[in-house]
Amino acid sequence: MTSETIRHVALALSEEEMKANRITEASRKAALKAQTEFAAWTERKGYALETMGKAELTEYHAELCQRRSKKTGELLSAGTVNDLFHQAATLFSFLYVEEIIQENPARNLDLDLPERGGIKRRPLTLGEITTFLENLDASTPQGLKDRTLFELIYSSGLRVAEAAGIRVKDIDFERREVVVRGKGDRDRVVPISKVAKEFLLLFLGKRVDMPEVWVFGSRGGVKGGHMRSCSISERFRVLLRRFDMDKPEICTHSIRHSTATHLLENGASVRHIQELLGHKCIETTVRYTQLQTDGVFKVFRKYHPREHELFETVDDEYMKRFESLLDRRGKKA
Repeated sequence: MTSETIRHVALALSEEEMKANRITEASRKAALKAQTEFAAWTERKGYALETMGKAELTEYHAELCQRRSKKTGELLSAGTVNDLFHQAATLFSFLYVEEIIQENPARNLDLDLPERGGIKRRPLTLGEITTFLENLDASTPQGLKDRTLFELIYSSGLRVAEAAGIRVKDIDFERREVVVRGKGDRDRVVPISKVAKEFLLLFLGKRVDMPEVWVFGSRGGVKGGHMRSCSISERFRVLLRRFDMDKPEICTHSIRHSTATHLLENGASVRHIQELLGHKCIETTVRYTQLQTDGVFKVFRKYHPREHELFETVDDEYMKRFESLLDRRGKKA
């Protein structure tokens, strides 16, 4: 095969693999764009994929580190450099598996990412997340929706898009579990805290018996679709400003990071937390066995601040307000 043919084969293998793994269309396009740009770079340089070594890959990485964003004019972030290089390096894995090359030059390649400036995101402290959630007025329809949404995100460490995409049928209220569609259409089952469960029941009301309805619908029905991720992020920013908590380093993803941080601070293992959050570095493409699932739930219920028995004794006033909300739900039923 010619070098040009091998480039086309590598790109085709990559696309085929992503489709087989049910990677979303947007993610596939982004990956193929990065790989196509890398293939074009090799052609300009006169490099052939089948003969490239670590020196050529190091050269490409160095160029990425000096590349500037077309939108901002700033140097690419370390994360973006890492993502672009990872997509390029993936092509060699496919060629190696197909025995087109005898050695993968990207394997064991030790490269340093540059230090970048800019805003560094951080999780909220336990005090901050508690203040934020308790400031949400659940006595109003909008406040109840806000409280339910953000309690659920914090409860289970969800991505914003994951929370938006939950239907009623995805929730098992008796077991306090929810099926979540993560990145690349990878499903996982995560536990729900007691507090989040009660707010969900209160918020859904009669809709709890409508399995196809989006929990956080844009118009409240099946046809209306669910809330967009950007709408949730915008709402979070509005609420932060209202509560005088708006800071550049805090975003909606900070809530998910807060879940992980607070579990860690209370003694949970990193491996269990990564499994709970569905990070791809843990075997998220493999469906959980019953043993794995039970392990996650036990850790969650032992260490999550919203599950811990101590929480109920620390803040009696909060529990009184919470009980009054449960009474409201009982009267509605």
